[in-house]
Amino acid sequence: MRNVMKTIAALAAVSLGLAVSAQALAQSVIVRSTGPSASSYPPGKRLPAGTKITLRSGDVVTVLDKVGTRVLRGAGSFDLDATSTRNIGGAARLARSMNSPVAVRAGAVRGGVPNEAGPILPPSIWIADIDKGGRVCVPRGSDLYLWRGEASQRRYTWLGEAEGGAMTRILWPKNTAGVPWPRAVVSLSDGQAYRSVDDSASDNGVDFELVVLDPDKVPTDASGLGVMLLDNGCKAQFEWLAKTLEEPAAESATAP
Repeated sequence: MRNVMKTIAALAAVSLGLAVSAQALAQSVIVRSTGPSASSYPPGKRLPAGTKITLRSGDVVTVLDKVGTRVLRGAGSFDLDATSTRNIGGAARLARSMNSPVAVRAGAVRGGVPNEAGPILPPSIWIADIDKGGRVCVPRGSDLYLWRGEASQRRYTWLGEAEGGAMTRILWPKNTAGVPWPRAVVSLSDGQAYRSVDDSASDNGVDFELVVLDPDKVPTDASGLGVMLLDNGCKAQFEWLAKTLEEPAAESATAP
């Protein structure tokens, strides 16, 4: 009988843990905010599902929920619930592992529509921005993109370990925003610091540190993925995630 009670208690603990985990994922994350209430909603703040936020006139708050990015504009109130009628496929696509990334050129698609006029958006969230640096997250066994925000001109950069040693030269053709990480000459190692140096730069370049994630624990919903990126210090990737999943129009508020 005592063994049976222990088994029941263990199962109850597992069920509670699963419930807490599910609840932890059911949240929204502030991406950016401007206006009178900006100090109440700083970037990175997490808001549990069911939270109602009240904005004042002139407030604009961008929130990442489980599906994508919502732009909320005051004055008025907004409910951050756990339900959504939007397509969750975009977040899942950005979260999946990349087997063999290829060069990404201007005109990359966004939601299936050519994006010639706007900024080039990455087809994966697993990118190392050579101009921003910082921590870079990637699931174990996945490949990684090197990325640049401005792709109008041809560019040469050098890549190698930050503490010194051999570096490899990378060509960025005109209108090419992303290229595969050169794994054959620069291996990807957890906790390793790397450096990207522009061919014509006079400074020491941009450093970034690799954080390898357990692929089985990478969420496929947007807010869960965003929280994981923030918790591991991968802020540039969090910003790319929010930008890529951004809704084109701001939502109207209900009366406070």
